[in-house]
Amino acid sequence: MTRRILITGASVAGNTVAWWLGRAGFDVTVVERVPAFRDGGQNIDVRGPGREVLRRMGLEQTALDRGTGEEGTAWVEQDGTVAAQFLTAELGTDGPTAEMEILRGDLARLLYEPAREYVTFRFDDSIVGVEQDPAAAIVTFASGVTEQYDTVIVAEGVGSGTRDLVFAGENEPRWMDLTTAYFTIARAPDDDRLWRWYNAPEGRSVSLRPDRHGTARAMLSVQQPPGGEQDWDTGRQKAWLRERFAGAGWQTERVLDGMDATGDFYFDVLRQVRMPHWSKGRLVLTGDAAWCATPIAGYGTTLAITGAYVLAQELIRSTDVEAAFATYEQTMRPMVEDAQGVPKLAPRLANPHSRLGIRLLHGALKVASRPTVRGVAGKLFGGRSKDVDLSRYDERSPSASPVESPAASTKGLSPILALGAVGALLGASALIGRRNAPDPSHPGIRRWYRRLDKPGFTPPDAAFGAVWPVLGTGLAVGGYRLLRRPAGDARNAAVGLWLLNTAMVGGWTQLFFREKRLGASVAASGAMVVAGAAYVAAAARVDRPAAATAVPFVAWLGFATILAERIWRDNPAEDR
Repeated sequence: MTRRILITGASVAGNTVAWWLGRAGFDVTVVERVPAFRDGGQNIDVRGPGREVLRRMGLEQTALDRGTGEEGTAWVEQDGTVAAQFLTAELGTDGPTAEMEILRGDLARLLYEPAREYVTFRFDDSIVGVEQDPAAAIVTFASGVTEQYDTVIVAEGVGSGTRDLVFAGENEPRWMDLTTAYFTIARAPDDDRLWRWYNAPEGRSVSLRPDRHGTARAMLSVQQPPGGEQDWDTGRQKAWLRERFAGAGWQTERVLDGMDATGDFYFDVLRQVRMPHWSKGRLVLTGDAAWCATPIAGYGTTLAITGAYVLAQELIRSTDVEAAFATYEQTMRPMVEDAQGVPKLAPRLANPHSRLGIRLLHGALKVASRPTVRGVAGKLFGGRSKDVDLSRYDERSPSASPVESPAASTKGLSPILALGAVGALLGASALIGRRNAPDPSHPGIRRWYRRLDKPGFTPPDAAFGAVWPVLGTGLAVGGYRLLRRPAGDARNAAVGLWLLNTAMVGGWTQLFFREKRLGASVAASGAMVVAGAAYVAAAARVDRPAAATAVPFVAWLGFATILAERIWRDNPAEDR
């Protein structure tokens, strides 16, 4: 007997799982609460296994052809000049702009059109009740209809009503301290093919992205703790944005005027969905309803497509619904948790609250965009070591089990070797720092440092002596934990950034104290903040305690950068 499947949500995840299950002969119905299929939406990208799924569906080239044409990302000053940029032609698939950039609505329609051959779509309806017995899930719809299904798949958004109905109180959201609005505005003659990103003080940012529909996709963001703004009505949300972005500069007025006239306004306070489990009986979650990683992660669409494919394949392979759900979750959990590992510090760093912070961000991005550094920056946007290996679905073998990647089976260093490596590297950095320290053993450096004009918030010398051993210990613990982890792309990237940060600490003391290059030391300090934040982000994907030990280090670097900039500004005659 053909299994009856109900899918709620007709966007990327829902349409993907519907296509695969319908094509395999299941009786599939997709229910969507809006009256008709929704086009529109903002720019999204598809990477790694997500592209492989589209390739298996025969849709990869069509998705590329329907792409936005975005050619890269540029951070701009108030007058529109480019402070730093990353071009797709130079970075390939590893930059902030992926090779496959497409509008959410265009991708959803690309999946929806072929799915209609196999699937029944029911618009303007939604689930209001679900009961389960050993044989079926009994679903009540807002239209008053009650029907039975073998499986119910919830492919709704971050605020999924069906999830909250069935898994009441189980979601523990992780708020990312970023409020964002997306909408479409008219294209201007000077709009180019770059994603242009403008930062204004008070944690505000404005961005414009191209599309192929003769319009531009706008985004307004404010870095702040959540205040329930997602529950306001649209009029209040727009009024709040107008007030917050008044006088922000660049093209903000154009964006605000376009916001008033737009027909596709979307507003949200970003939070991750954290569910202890994704299924209950015959009902299962997928996509944002299960694990929303937020746009900050840059992997949401890839997760949606990959998760939908894995879920469909497991249901096709097994007549035991709960066993299929368990294997699906076991397969997807590592990839999801890796994507959700983005630290909450990231929105703060990307949306500085002061003009100095914006200058430091732009300076660090300019350094990161240079060819010699660009490869490391690209790793932060590229594929992840915990991506699902889709080759296990090449043959439909019911006995197949999740494949452990070769990288994951490689052992880390032994405790003795890890301790030795950490001790040697941090010891070398400490020796360089000691060689340049402004203490009694270096009277020339000490006299020079003491005669500098320093701001009132400069800590006493004793404070520096007390802080650095603590920060060094944190780096040592983090480095040890990472070296003990199994080798792999993510672990190796984190170790590489740990090595870079360790080396930069000693190098900074050489620039500032011995060579007395105050301006260069400010630029180096800003680069250290970026490198430190990148290390935290990379370490979080491998070992969260290791990442946590480096957070004070990054915070201190931020303070040290502000202090160094002030000293440089107040002592122009001392700079070499």
